[in-house]
Amino acid sequence: MQNDKDLELEDEKLEYQNGFKNREVHLKEDYPFYNHNIFFVIFSKIVIFFTIFFCFILKKTLWGCKTVGKKKIRNIKSAITISNHCLIQDAFINVPSVFPKKMYVTMLETNLGFGFASRYLRFCGAVPIPRDPRMMIKFLKMTNAELKKNQFIHVYPEGHLIPYSDHIRKFLPGAFHIAYSAKVPIIPICFTFHKPKGIYFWKKKPMIRQNYLEPYYPDYSLAKKECINKTCSDLQKIMTEYFNNNSDYKRQK
Repeated sequence: MQNDKDLELEDEKLEYQNGFKNREVHLKEDYPFYNHNIFFVIFSKIVIFFTIFFCFILKKTLWGCKTVGKKKIRNIKSAITISNHCLIQDAFINVPSVFPKKMYVTMLETNLGFGFASRYLRFCGAVPIPRDPRMMIKFLKMTNAELKKNQFIHVYPEGHLIPYSDHIRKFLPGAFHIAYSAKVPIIPICFTFHKPKGIYFWKKKPMIRQNYLEPYYPDYSLAKKECINKTCSDLQKIMTEYFNNNSDYKRQK
């Protein structure tokens, strides 16, 4: 049986490489992480509308994706959402699933270096996580302000993408730092993979299921470090158990 260190090394070897060279990016001090310029907002709504329309078609045809458990978040106005980062298109499944509510999706700052594709992602609600510590302070402040406006902000606690990963990987604490600052609940979304059947018998890749789990309410009466560590550990366990109990494709122990 592999130990945790072996699994982490294996994950690094499997880390997804898209084959495209991105340009170097340096964010300006006045960079608008959450852009509320009226022209940006209008165009963003148009882009999101058409994106949701086409993603709905793809979800029901090529992707073979089903969403379950969305009723669990019906009365939640503001939250951090998290999911396993296991699909190239997982953001395009997460964002439409809360429509008409908007979901912002965090991404690596380096993902701004892909020209038109990066601008398209920005209009869809992608928000870069800065590498500069000074910009990080601004990012966290602006993120906290958006959460107070009853927004959903999505963070991938696993960090990088590994397509069709057969297990839930080790969580990083970033998402839980944000939740602690804003004192909001966390909504875990677990993607599981299933054997093609019915009208999807032709698919070579697994069918996808987007599972909304019960909202998690951190114990914000705890000290910050203790709360973040407990939240990270609890959600890692919750999502791992759900994935292992429900996915047809999972790592064999």
